[in-house]
Amino acid sequence: MWQKYREHTPEILIGLLFSIVLIVALATPPNPIAHVLERAEMALYDLRLRLGEGFVAEPNTPIVIIDIDELSQKQEGRWPWTRDRVITLIERIGAKEPAVIVLDVLFGLTEPQPVEADPSSQCTADYCPITSRITDEDRQLAATFAKYDVVSGFLFHSGKFVTGALPATANPQPDDVLNFQEPTGYATNPPLLQQASKAEGFINTYLGDDGMARRLPLFQAYDDFLYPSLALAAAQRFLMEKDWQLHTASMAGKTFYAGISVGNKNIPTDQAGNILIPFNAGKAPFSVISATNIMRNTDNTLDSLEGAIVIVGASAILLGDLKTTPIQTEMPGTFIHAYAINGLLNPDMLLLHEPAWGLTAELLLLGAIALLTLLMYPQCGPRQLLIGGTFFALIITVANVWVWREQQIRLDLLPSLVLIVFLTGLFVIYDLLRENRTRHQLQYLFGQYVPPAHISRILEQPQAITFAGEKREMSVLFADLHEFTSIAERLDTQTLKHLLNSYLNAATEVIFHNSGTIDKYIGDMVMAFWNAPLREPHHARQAVLCAMGLRKMLTDKADEFRQFGITPLQLGIGINTGEMNVGDMGSDHRRAYTVLGDAVNLAARIESLTRFYAVDILVSEHTAAQCQGITFRTIDRVRVKGKRETVLLYQPLGLIAELSPALQRLHELHERAMRCYWCRDWEHASKLFARILIESPDEHIAGMYLQRIAALIPQSLPDSWDGVYEHRRK
Repeated sequence: MWQKYREHTPEILIGLLFSIVLIVALATPPNPIAHVLERAEMALYDLRLRLGEGFVAEPNTPIVIIDIDELSQKQEGRWPWTRDRVITLIERIGAKEPAVIVLDVLFGLTEPQPVEADPSSQCTADYCPITSRITDEDRQLAATFAKYDVVSGFLFHSGKFVTGALPATANPQPDDVLNFQEPTGYATNPPLLQQASKAEGFINTYLGDDGMARRLPLFQAYDDFLYPSLALAAAQRFLMEKDWQLHTASMAGKTFYAGISVGNKNIPTDQAGNILIPFNAGKAPFSVISATNIMRNTDNTLDSLEGAIVIVGASAILLGDLKTTPIQTEMPGTFIHAYAINGLLNPDMLLLHEPAWGLTAELLLLGAIALLTLLMYPQCGPRQLLIGGTFFALIITVANVWVWREQQIRLDLLPSLVLIVFLTGLFVIYDLLRENRTRHQLQYLFGQYVPPAHISRILEQPQAITFAGEKREMSVLFADLHEFTSIAERLDTQTLKHLLNSYLNAATEVIFHNSGTIDKYIGDMVMAFWNAPLREPHHARQAVLCAMGLRKMLTDKADEFRQFGITPLQLGIGINTGEMNVGDMGSDHRRAYTVLGDAVNLAARIESLTRFYAVDILVSEHTAAQCQGITFRTIDRVRVKGKRETVLLYQPLGLIAELSPALQRLHELHERAMRCYWCRDWEHASKLFARILIESPDEHIAGMYLQRIAALIPQSLPDSWDGVYEHRRK
């Protein structure tokens, strides 16, 4: 018998080592192994919810969401609404006699007509009593709050500032409890609105490391006090309970949160005071009414508000309250609060529990699996061990599902299954398989994302390449054919296919020649970036050279494109340089090596402006500043839609050494005219732009500025005027 164990010593040692590493990693987070397994476990948890393992129950008390949606934004105006509109909304909700009105919104300070401050108050540069900014509108809104059972919200954040004052009705934090990360600031409603509210709770919906909303803290510690969440405050108010009781537990000499009680309802939590949000993939346990239907009395279901918990929140995209959840990619935060409230009112039916002893039980189970499998392995053949491992995995899975469904306890399943797989004869060849799989994966990724000319460089320095997400200064290019839709309408399918393939092949060659990486093709649009995955110190210049190369390519291939029966193609190119997120991103089903961020969005906006200015290439000031040896013409100082900051736009004319004297002269006249324009020297600017038009009658930019000057002369411009042109269209 012992001979068999000696024969399998390498396998047993590898299996034992793997088991120890796995158990230690899970027992001592955070670490990479624990992180990977947690992410995978959460993915499995999400899948189980989507497959219908979420708890479904009709609430005893109806929950109705009044949604400030896109339609409400369009018909009633963009949020935030004026106080009178909010008053109208709450009054019409209150007229239906709901049980509780929950406001998942914050109301900022208003100061159109401030009343005199309290003479005894003391204002400083950083703080002034809120009474100095109280308005009649606030008083009217507060009076409306006071008429009904209103639960309002406040917001915790990680900033350095605070706004307003937190509610006075908070529970003291136990001294000996484990400390979790606390926020550093908060923002509240104006005091009058706070005082008129029957209860308050924080509206935060926290995301996991993967950006997914799965858990919701029932309370948050701040300055030695515990403040309830909006969901807890709403449930507490509905149950007419003034207080909630905190429960703690101790294990291994440490004290941690174990749950709370609200009236006769016991609600277990994890060690940090979180609950698993009781999502279900079926019908949501609440109804949704557009806020505009309330405002206009156009919904025939308003009677459903009677006796209901009514939650007012926003799903409009621009309001930024959309979260990724296991069952929905973009779920409004208000819906998350609704799921949580339903679970708090029905904890025995809806809430999954993550007990503190779950980790201990998991570690003991892993130890038992390792011991049993390692003892059985030398005595069994591969077939018997495979059958036994499969049976063992099935038993553990069934037990986990039973605990989930019958006891409402969520325990990790994946680590046990992983250990069983490794210890049923596969751990010996696992490293070989992993190495082989990794090699094929890297080859696939290199071929998919990186220009072919760079493959050898990447293989020479693989340590410098990462497909994990990271922030890096990069340059991004968007190239789009003008009027391509109309061209496509005139061509048959085969001709259009050949034309598009010919153009994209030529464009790709130019991009690869200039060391760019193709991000994606969207119809006739090409997106490319520089400085990833390989470092490129002159990425901005390479991007501009690529743009000028694309311009030359269209000229060189004009005759070829005419064979398709079309006029010469016109290209619009936008380039921006800035900090971007780059990496292998996407879902489990489809991924891509791509770039994201505001700098990327700005490049797309810049490309769209090429039609407005009738130029083929536009670059931002951030790009132009890093391009030595290239002459740029100043186009405009703009503010694009969706951005606050202003951007200087430039057009590359060509390499300095290759610029013709005539073009150089026009460039100098243009730059002088732009300086006069921004200095409000309309006379000289007009003369210079007119002179440019005489020498180059087709010069669109000069004509555009002459029209602007003619419109600006009669106006009385403020001293702060800086010549910024605001584009309101994308």
